[in-house]
Amino acid sequence: VLDRDAVTASAYAANIHVAGRTVDSHIRNIRAKLAAVGCPNVIETVHGVGFRLRRCG
Repeated sequence: VLDRDAVTASAYAANIHVAGRTVDSHIRNIRAKLAAVGCPNVIETVHGVGFRLRRCG
């Protein structure tokens, strides 16, 4: 499980401020792209913790 802070730290430089909802927006877009190629539900939200990746299929 990756928490939002880990996702933000991996995606952005340390000196850039990013709102929490920015990560949610990117996750939503990635989910849509994965669903379009036949892999829905690959990114699972673990409420209060973060995100978990699952296998496609």
